[in-house]
Amino acid sequence: MFDEDITHWMKPEVTAVSDFDPAAMTEQQRVDAIKKAQAYLQAHAPDSHFWRIGLPTETNPGIRVSWRDQQNAAQDTLLSLKTGEPMPVVENRETEGGHHFVHMHYEFHAGMAGIWFVGFFTMIMLVALISGIIIHKRIFKDFFTFRQKKGQRSWLDGHNASAVLTLPFQLMIAYTGLVIFLSIYMPAGVLANYSNPQQFFAELLDEPMHRPETGVHANVVDLSVLFQRAEVMMGKPGRFMSVEHPGDSSAVTKVFGWFDEKDYYGQLLRDEIGNVQFDATNGDVMNLNPPGEYDKGTPMAVQRVMRIMHFANFGGYSVRWLYFIMGMAGALMMATGAILFLVKRRQKSLNEFGAQTARVYRVIEVLNIAAISGLAVACIGYFWLNRLIPVDIADRAAWEIKGFFYLWLLMLFHSACRPATKAWFEQWSLFTLLALLLPVMNLITTGHWLVSYWQTGDWVSVGFELTVLVFGLMSLGLVLFLRRKLTATERYSQPAKPSEAIS
Repeated sequence: MFDEDITHWMKPEVTAVSDFDPAAMTEQQRVDAIKKAQAYLQAHAPDSHFWRIGLPTETNPGIRVSWRDQQNAAQDTLLSLKTGEPMPVVENRETEGGHHFVHMHYEFHAGMAGIWFVGFFTMIMLVALISGIIIHKRIFKDFFTFRQKKGQRSWLDGHNASAVLTLPFQLMIAYTGLVIFLSIYMPAGVLANYSNPQQFFAELLDEPMHRPETGVHANVVDLSVLFQRAEVMMGKPGRFMSVEHPGDSSAVTKVFGWFDEKDYYGQLLRDEIGNVQFDATNGDVMNLNPPGEYDKGTPMAVQRVMRIMHFANFGGYSVRWLYFIMGMAGALMMATGAILFLVKRRQKSLNEFGAQTARVYRVIEVLNIAAISGLAVACIGYFWLNRLIPVDIADRAAWEIKGFFYLWLLMLFHSACRPATKAWFEQWSLFTLLALLLPVMNLITTGHWLVSYWQTGDWVSVGFELTVLVFGLMSLGLVLFLRRKLTATERYSQPAKPSEAIS
C-alpha cells in the first residue's frame, strides 16, 4: 500500500519537498532527458535485453534508466537532468526501498519459482477461507462476542472477530492476487490452442506479436525523435518508454502516455493512457493504442478491475489506509490462529505423531515465533540497515535485502534456542526498541526527524515515522503483557519453601 512512501523515507538525500514539477516539463526538456538516457544506455548497456527510460517524478527528480544485463539481471540508476550522468550517492542512495516488500509478498525475490510458491499458498488460503465460512456455524454471533480477560477464550474471540471483520477483504485480496497471474497458474487453455503463447496475447490485446531476437546487429534510431512523434500521435505528453532487444534487428520501442493517479480517483476501470509502438531500427509505426476508453474486451476489463482492486489504485490514501487496517487485522487473525492451534492441540495430547509428538509441536512453536515476531524484527531492522550501511558501498540495495533475510534467519535461530515465552518476550522487546529508537537513529545519521519533516511539509516522512512509533507503542504494551506472564511462570515454577509447602 505504501511502497513509494517507504522508498521516499529510505532516500533522505532526495529533497523532501522538491520545487520540481514533472507535469510542468516542456517538450524540449522531455526530449533532452530521452537523449541523455539513450546516450547513457548505449555507452553502459549496449547489449542489454531490455531498456526502460522514465522521466522524473516528484519523488525521483532524475531520469530513471533500467536495463537487463546478459544474465537477465535487472539493473537501474538515476541520471541527473543536467549532466546525464548517474546522480552521486550523496544525492541518491542505492536502495530497493518499499519495493522490497512488494517483491517479498508475491515472489520472495525468487522470480518465477517464487511466484509459483506464493500462488500455491494463496490457493490454500482461498480454500481455507471458503471452507471456514461453511463450517463456521456461529459466524455472526462470534463477531459480536468478546469476553475480556478470559484467557484462551479471549484470544479465540479476538481471532473470530478479526476473521469475520476482514473476511470479504481476505477473499477479495487472495482471489484477485491469483487472477493477476492467471496465465501463469492456468496456462493449459493457451497452450492447447496456440503453438506460441505470444500469439494469444497479441490477439487478446490487439497488438503486434512479440518479436524474437534474430542475432543480427542493428543500431537503435534516435529515441527522442520517436518520443516526439508518439506525443503528437497520442495528443498528450509521454511519461516513459521501453526498448526490447536494443542492438538487434528485432528491436521494438514503446512510448507510454503521461498519467496522474489523481485523474483516475474513484475509477475501477481506467481509461487507456495511450501508447505507440515503433520499430526501433527504422522508426516505422507498428501500433497505435490511443488514449481513451478501454476497449480490450470484457475478460480483460474484468481482470483489469481486479488488478486495480488488488493494488488499491482507485481511492487515494483513504482506500490505502483501509486496506492497510484490513491487512493488519488479517495478520492478527493468522497469528492468533497459529498460536491457538498449537495450544489446543497440545492440551488434547492426542499423540498424533507418536513418540515425536512433543518434538513436532516444538518445531511448529519455533516456526510460529520466527514467522510472527521474527519477521517483525526483520522488517524494522531493514529500515535500520538503510541508515547504517555506508552509502558508497557496492551493491548496496542487495546488502539491505540480504541483511533483512540474515536478521530473519537469526530470529529463527534465537527462537529455537530459547524457551517459547522468553523468545516471544525478547523478540518483541527488540522490535519495540528498534521501532521507538528509529526516529532517533534517523536524526543521528541524516539530521532529519519528525520536527524537521513537519517544518518542511514532508508529510510522507511524518506519516512513516508516526506509524513506526505507533507500532512501537503497541509492541511495548505486548512486551509488558509478556513480562507479567513470564514473571508469573517463573514464580509458579520455583520450588516452594518448606514453610510455604506446609501452609
